[in-house]
Amino acid sequence: MADSSLDSHERMRGRDVNKVATGQQAPRPVHEYGEITQAPPQPPDDSPIINVDELKTAPYDYRFPTTNQTRHCYTRYIEYHRCIRAKGKDAPECEKFARYYRSLCPSEWIERWNEQLENGTFPGPP
Repeated sequence: MADSSLDSHERMRGRDVNKVATGQQAPRPVHEYGEITQAPPQPPDDSPIINVDELKTAPYDYRFPTTNQTRHCYTRYIEYHRCIRAKGKDAPECEKFARYYRSLCPSEWIERWNEQLENGTFPGPP
């Protein structure tokens, strides 16, 4: 088939396929020419809004001077659980430790550690 029998869009598409095959260009999304995609839906009005003033992380701790905060996260988690064991689950003094470890630790770690505490297999201090 000669190039003269192809319309201009088919020739452009053929060049694009050749470029993708050689790793020069990513494929274009499939759509009809002149078609406009819809905007994503807006979140509902009752969605929770986070107040920026309430977002705080743990203060500087001289025991953890490096950028890697893994040990800092683990220590704050241990401090929180020691506090609730000593003063009770609803003690307001313990809430700061909870905020600290929640701001430092990945949620996956917290979930795993909580499961281990429930099962009695947590590797840290009791």
